[in-house]
Amino acid sequence: MGMLLLLRREKTNSSSTLDCGVANPYPVIHSSSDRSAPMEYRGPLPDIDVPDVDLYTLLFADLSDADSVRTAFVEPETGLSLSYGEVKQQTDAVASWLAAHGVATGSAVAIDLPNCPHYAAAFHGIARTGAATTPVNPAAIATEIARQLRETGARYVITNQLLLPKVAEGAAAAGLPPESVIVIDPVEGSPHTAWSELLQTTVDLPEVSIDPATHIACMPVSSGTSGLPKIVMLSHRNLVANLLQFNEVLASFGDDNSIVAFLPYSHIYGMTTNLNYGLLRHFTQYTMSGFAPQAFLEIIARYRPSMLFVVPPVAAFLAKHPAVDSVPWDSVKLIVSGAAPLDGPVGEAIQTRLNTRVVQGYGMTELSPVTHVIPPERRDIDLGTIGLAIPNVRFRVVDPETGQDVAVPAEGLSEPGELWCTGPNAMLGYLGIPRDADAVLDADGWVHTGDLVRVDAEGVVRIVDRIKELIKRRGFQVAPAELEALLCSHSAVADAGVLGIAASTAGEQIPHAVVQLREGAEVSSRELIGWVSDQVASYKRLGGVTFVTKVPRSAAGKILRRELPALLEVGQR
Repeated sequence: MGMLLLLRREKTNSSSTLDCGVANPYPVIHSSSDRSAPMEYRGPLPDIDVPDVDLYTLLFADLSDADSVRTAFVEPETGLSLSYGEVKQQTDAVASWLAAHGVATGSAVAIDLPNCPHYAAAFHGIARTGAATTPVNPAAIATEIARQLRETGARYVITNQLLLPKVAEGAAAAGLPPESVIVIDPVEGSPHTAWSELLQTTVDLPEVSIDPATHIACMPVSSGTSGLPKIVMLSHRNLVANLLQFNEVLASFGDDNSIVAFLPYSHIYGMTTNLNYGLLRHFTQYTMSGFAPQAFLEIIARYRPSMLFVVPPVAAFLAKHPAVDSVPWDSVKLIVSGAAPLDGPVGEAIQTRLNTRVVQGYGMTELSPVTHVIPPERRDIDLGTIGLAIPNVRFRVVDPETGQDVAVPAEGLSEPGELWCTGPNAMLGYLGIPRDADAVLDADGWVHTGDLVRVDAEGVVRIVDRIKELIKRRGFQVAPAELEALLCSHSAVADAGVLGIAASTAGEQIPHAVVQLREGAEVSSRELIGWVSDQVASYKRLGGVTFVTKVPRSAAGKILRRELPALLEVGQR
């Protein structure tokens, strides 16, 4: 996940630390005196002590009377507003209801909701029982919902009336009874459980023994670096650590801040940097179910937020759209762009247009997610880089062919290598996949990101390519293998390969299929595109199909992906 932090220049004090340009170099760290040993890097900020607490304790245990009356969430569309005290009370009520209905350590509960004030009580009510939340992408269709419910063993799923038809279908397919579907706003006579029943529960919190290091708090879906989507196991310690690690970079911004939260809470980026980081810092979050330009600008003008977390298409909107000039931006101190790399020129344009300071960073679901960011005070670091490691993160740059760490010159950038990261934010692993069969998290705890980078002697990292198969679209990851398997189930298709085609928006790709038809079969590209569209979420839909005589595969049967782009030139569309 690429990140871009944009910080308002201090107008009243030109000697502010945000304007200092003083370098803070640090050396490469070798794991031993042996120069042939793995070459590890770390960032300039000192490591922090990660408390041995669960997520609920970190966020709610020390809530003061003053913080309890602060506004936690506002839903501009409906006017619904919740204070921090109300969020905690609702969280405790949800936990009490779930515990009374058998949800406990080792259980899982799914949330399939767009961003709304109810999401916090749902997520942290589940966590308080010792169970794990598995967030469902609201764009997922019934078959995808059913698969996630089955794989995680979720006992309940929380949703709203708008999403209910497909959620109910998916829940039934996964074997859940109607009452296991909890609906925020059910219609009269519904067989499903009403959210209000949970909120009206008398608080009787269960006694739970949680080991933060081993107990799973969240199970988001990720495509890893290849293959089908996988369930990531993130512990309480993973999430607690990453919140506090990320906070070390942004702590100077204080607690009197507010966020426009339209990034999906169901995605690790929005979950960590909006939902949970906002709760940690007692920010106000203005929730949106999705990005709508006019509504977004109205929120900026009316509520005067101080922080924005965006994806590259929204960043492009901020840089180029004339409507952006119709509202004041002087309240905004921070903008974070993530989920895909953002081009430096777009960041520069925002910096000029909104009078902001621009830096960039990086992360991935398997790392909870943040690992790198340019420190705000480091104006000497190129905006085209992802900056330096955050506290407690160590990383390596490894030649994917040899498995050896790349040599780093005294000046300039190294040769390309794969970025490996480790730290207290590194996942426990993938659900149902043995550790020795996992190509992403190795036996020594290193997460192999699949991203090709260059690094300099100070440890500043620049992303140069992706060696993983994933396609990035609308801030989400699309696994080619998932679409290939679906295509190959069509009666007319003998074989298929899927690759990402660059979209007009920087950092975006559109899935494109290379299809080999069965002998004598006939189907049009339009028919195939429509057939796939009916079975996947919108961001996974194909942008095109090219028919070829044969999909290239190795002797071992693996698709030769490097040969797919050339087939687009000779195939038939």
